Amino acid sequence: MRPVSVFANGPASEIEQLQADLHGGWRQATRAVMVLLSAHGLAPAQIAVLLDCHPATVRRWIGRFNDEGLAGLADRARSGRPALGGRQLTGRIAALLERPGPCTLPQIRHYPGWPQVSPRTLYRRVRLLAVWRRPKLTARGDRTMIT
Repeated sequence: MRPVSVFANGPASEIEQLQADLHGGWRQATRAVMVLLSAHGLAPAQIAVLLDCHPATVRRWIGRFNDEGLAGLADRARSGRPALGGRQLTGRIAALLERPGPCTLPQIRHYPGWPQVSPRTLYRRVRLLAVWRRPKLTARGDRTMIT
């Protein structure tokens, strides 16, 4: 027989990741949840506590839904300069880093067919995917024998 109530009891890291996703790539779904909870009678302050956001944010999305319908929940165009290298640059860097052999930033930058981006922009994109460090040196007496 099933228990009367069931609660999520996953690892804390996964719960934190779910909360982060609500404000990340799943923003439109979060907005839809706000509208649905409002349609079921919850106040904006209660919804804000549930979704870890400000009540004004909940009221804004409910208002946009009331004015524009489902289209109001989508992201609007933003002003500003587009990301250098486009959205696919990070994927291209990841594919290049998976290849065997050492890779340096100048080698990546001068790879054929790459967009003209500054060394700093390339460094920031690579830091999203890889951490390059020198190997940690240990003294001769500090080594442990593995048998």
